[in-house]
Amino acid sequence: MAHALSSLLRPVGALLGGTIAFNAGNSLLGVVLPLRMEAAGHPVWLTGVVMAAFYLGLALGGLRAKRVILRIGHIRAFAAFAAITAASCLAYGLSPSPLWWMMLRIVGGFCIAGMTTAIESWLNERSANETRGRVLGFYMLTFYLAVAAGQTMVNLAPVGGEGHLMIAAALIGLSLVPVALTRLGEPSLREVRVLDVAALFSVSRTGVAGAGVAGMIVGSFYSLGIVFARQSGFGVPEAALLVSTVVMGGLAFQVPVGLLADRIDRHVLLAGLLLAVGATWGLLSFSIWQGAPYVVTGGLALVFGGAISSLYPLCVAQTFDRMDRRYYVAASGRLLMVYSIGAVIGPVLASAAMSAFGTASFFVLESSIAMAFAIAVLWRARNGRARPTQNRRPFVPFPDGAPVATGLDPRTDPGESDDMTRDMGRNAGFGRRAD
Repeated sequence: MAHALSSLLRPVGALLGGTIAFNAGNSLLGVVLPLRMEAAGHPVWLTGVVMAAFYLGLALGGLRAKRVILRIGHIRAFAAFAAITAASCLAYGLSPSPLWWMMLRIVGGFCIAGMTTAIESWLNERSANETRGRVLGFYMLTFYLAVAAGQTMVNLAPVGGEGHLMIAAALIGLSLVPVALTRLGEPSLREVRVLDVAALFSVSRTGVAGAGVAGMIVGSFYSLGIVFARQSGFGVPEAALLVSTVVMGGLAFQVPVGLLADRIDRHVLLAGLLLAVGATWGLLSFSIWQGAPYVVTGGLALVFGGAISSLYPLCVAQTFDRMDRRYYVAASGRLLMVYSIGAVIGPVLASAAMSAFGTASFFVLESSIAMAFAIAVLWRARNGRARPTQNRRPFVPFPDGAPVATGLDPRTDPGESDDMTRDMGRNAGFGRRAD
């Protein structure tokens, strides 16, 4: 078994090392920036807008970064994206202007999407069809551990200084080393035509709408969760521990949620996860305000993290259940775009609510969105509109907040031609039935 594991990881070890480095640096930056804006006295709504700009860059990168890679190659593209991202980390110290920071967040999101696309296409190239699922599992493990580690690095330097920016820049810069030294050849990467959202929505209303809701919830927490914890009385170390616990909950729940997703009605499971998000978010907020022991707060944070991290991959599975396999790659790209748009809208709405109605409105808004959509999903399930009895595709977990992971999805065919997607925007008949 050890030999098999070594054989699996040896070709991709350098790539996973680079993944750990740049995700840790990006995660540290995502925690430090809202703390610095809080310390500078900026209103919460402005913090939400600045943090949401990252997801706008992520969405743009999902559309355009692949063209850069196709034009100049994987290694040079990754090097360019990493260098720009590292420089942008240091550039936050040049000016405290929120507009400047917003521009840097867009640039950072675009480049992170490009770096991730390059890494994942390499991983896909080095994985046989029968091992792609396991490679995706190790990729997810490294992603979650890197994000959690990056968040806890906030304790390494004072929030108001430049130390965090230098650490983030150094980590992202170090991700260049294993990639630049790799002996792997350039993987093939073809342009894939995107699927018209209206056509996709006609096939899986729950999947498309759920991807947007998942983006709103996950984007809001990753952007403002540490601000909420700080305004609720946590110190910086405790707030960082809380958000990293939520991240680890996302890792811990993937397997049990996957087992359930392959055995019960996915509408029922999706509604249950949404209800769990609403309930645990309220209980978590209450436990923070009441000063409950961390064993209680941490346990609720794990459940909350597991629930929010499972929403998007479940929506992907829900959509794939209603489509032919040849359309999965294009559908995945569109779902990711919807998710990113939701992740832009969520922090803006949440931060506006916090500014207008106080800290408590953050969890009230998030819980309300989750529970309202849960009711809508249950209503559709009760009316029998979305229960495929055959051709169910297996649940495959994706890291929440991770830019792509489409190429590693073992349900897709990595060699399929983009010619198969040409009629998607014109023909809604590629799916099995709408839900």
